[in-house]
Amino acid sequence: MGSNQKSTYSFKLRNPKLGLIKGLISDVKKIRRNNFCVKYGDLLTIMNTEVDAWAIFTLAQFYDPPLQCFTFQDFQFEPTLEEFSHIADIGIKDEVPNTGLGEFPTHQQIGSPIHLDKAKVKANLRPKGDTLGFTLKFLVGKASDFKSKEDWIASNDVLALILYGIVLFPNIDDFVDMTAIRIFLLKNPISTFLADVYHSIHWRNEKNGGMIQCCAPLLYKWFLSHLPSE
Repeated sequence: MGSNQKSTYSFKLRNPKLGLIKGLISDVKKIRRNNFCVKYGDLLTIMNTEVDAWAIFTLAQFYDPPLQCFTFQDFQFEPTLEEFSHIADIGIKDEVPNTGLGEFPTHQQIGSPIHLDKAKVKANLRPKGDTLGFTLKFLVGKASDFKSKEDWIASNDVLALILYGIVLFPNIDDFVDMTAIRIFLLKNPISTFLADVYHSIHWRNEKNGGMIQCCAPLLYKWFLSHLPSE
């Protein structure tokens, strides 16, 4: 007789380097952080979440590809839009989410929300792999410049773009790619969070392991919310 035991897969997590980003906010007063949260949700808490990778690896073992949920012995459960919205403290807009289709935004459309003129965007939008984007070093430099001038709105806007590319939708190390930029411009990320988690977990199960490439802190906080608090 064959065994019904499910194979154990070997997973990895992308572990972004956050030292430069945390340096931007290490000396920022509480009121400035609160202003950031009002506009962009609880992204700073998500960034600072210490993820137990083994908890994510264990959770991923229970993913059921045919049912597209996590199946345990006595129950099934899966993340929802409402749960992610609550954790990130970001509302769900009644708008079309990012689809990855359509034309790229113009240099003006990219630069306006982060207070850069189109010439600066054009000069610093670089190719990496098969996409365009900004290096983390460039964006941190701009956020630091705005911070030194006490232009807190501009500094926060650039910081938010950094978090979108490095923490929320990581793809390439130390690089904010065009996908993250487009999601940032739409300012309606929750449905994309959910799709990203499902896609990454489903894909890695189909491939019997590998890199889980989604917002690990968000997934981890969601998982913890279903466990006993003590």
